[in-house]
Amino acid sequence: MRSTMSTVYLGTLAHLKANPFETSNALEIIEYGALWVDEKGMIIDYGKRSDILAKVPEAWIEDYDDAWLIPGMIDGHVHYPQYYATAAQGGQLLDWLVQSILPAETAFADPAFANDTAKRFIKHLLSCGTTTAMVFGSQFAHANEALFNAARELGIRLIAGATLMDTPADGIPDALLQTPKQAQADAEKLIAICRDEPLLHYAITPRYALSCSEEMMMMCHGLLHNHPETYLQTHINENRNEIRAVLAHFNQCKDYLEVYERYGLVTDRTVLAHNIHPSDGELDRIGQAQCSICHCPSSNLFLGSGLFPLSRHIKHGINIALGTDIGAGVSFSLWSNLSDAYKIQQLQGLSLNPEHLLYLATLGGAKALHLENETGNFSTGKSADFFVLDYTRSDYLSERLRRCNSLEAQLFCLLHLASERQVESTYVRGRRVFFYPS
Repeated sequence: MRSTMSTVYLGTLAHLKANPFETSNALEIIEYGALWVDEKGMIIDYGKRSDILAKVPEAWIEDYDDAWLIPGMIDGHVHYPQYYATAAQGGQLLDWLVQSILPAETAFADPAFANDTAKRFIKHLLSCGTTTAMVFGSQFAHANEALFNAARELGIRLIAGATLMDTPADGIPDALLQTPKQAQADAEKLIAICRDEPLLHYAITPRYALSCSEEMMMMCHGLLHNHPETYLQTHINENRNEIRAVLAHFNQCKDYLEVYERYGLVTDRTVLAHNIHPSDGELDRIGQAQCSICHCPSSNLFLGSGLFPLSRHIKHGINIALGTDIGAGVSFSLWSNLSDAYKIQQLQGLSLNPEHLLYLATLGGAKALHLENETGNFSTGKSADFFVLDYTRSDYLSERLRRCNSLEAQLFCLLHLASERQVESTYVRGRRVFFYPS
């Protein structure tokens, strides 16, 4: 019976109706709320539980009591082949890559290891309330096939592609280098698979400017042109030494962004990770191209890369997602990264409210990834992507929230104090894809 009936989920609902950086009263919190979902996993309606239940006298009821129902986290930047490379010493970005990260990525040459890790990776994201992830894949085709298979089996919305590298350099294992011809063939195969899978999307993924030859960059442009449904993701302006190295190599370019522009890779389907040290000119051109930026708070702090200039990006009308950036990030929970995002802006004189933080991880991320018509909040017709945050699993959280004088104050506390340990269930398209038994 359950598969042919709609379902009503009961709890405290919290989501963003609009962009709080542009609109007041964008945050909506409904105590004793209800989310009504049809048998296909799409949202029919939401509101006060008394109002919703009056409309649907016959429905399957999932009562989460006082727990919070929150739109699924949208992780805009995470590395699958760095799953076991978190909290690795190695200095700042470029040294850390050579010493700790690239060696770890070679392990994915083993198909059995890659297959097992793909499943663990997706399960871990789902256990943190993440329902959509934009992922840097492996350099090995079989490992990326394992990733897409795990995503399809376990139910996450995935945007991913092979991490592309073909430029030899000191410290880069030869096993991680591909030819543009082979990279294109592997990409075409996964792009074809995605056409028949509504939750799977392909992202063309040149690692960063120094890792790819002109031929590889032009191959990326060709894929993006021939397959307009795909995304392009890469890194930019993460570390000052990285920027100096890029500009020394591409000495005809006035800034980092121009390296990607010269190959036609900066479009409204492009997501650039980090952008901690942009020039005003770069921000102007990113805004004009309607390109998106992904801010990775935990990663930026761990590597000492710098403080993300959120206000400058907002001024230029740039869509911003948040990312865990595993393995420089040390938490798989995007929710936990929100506290770091708050602190980074505090250090720059910008105090974010709970609606700003929740927006960046949900509806803001959806807009950055062109998924705002599918997910990001509880609007009618969207996919029922959400997680259940049960604060009663922590005696301290229960007592702390009892002392708050508003639901907004409770949400602010949850954003800083709750963790993946309080995630009771995660849903994608109304399907429960993670459950932590009481």
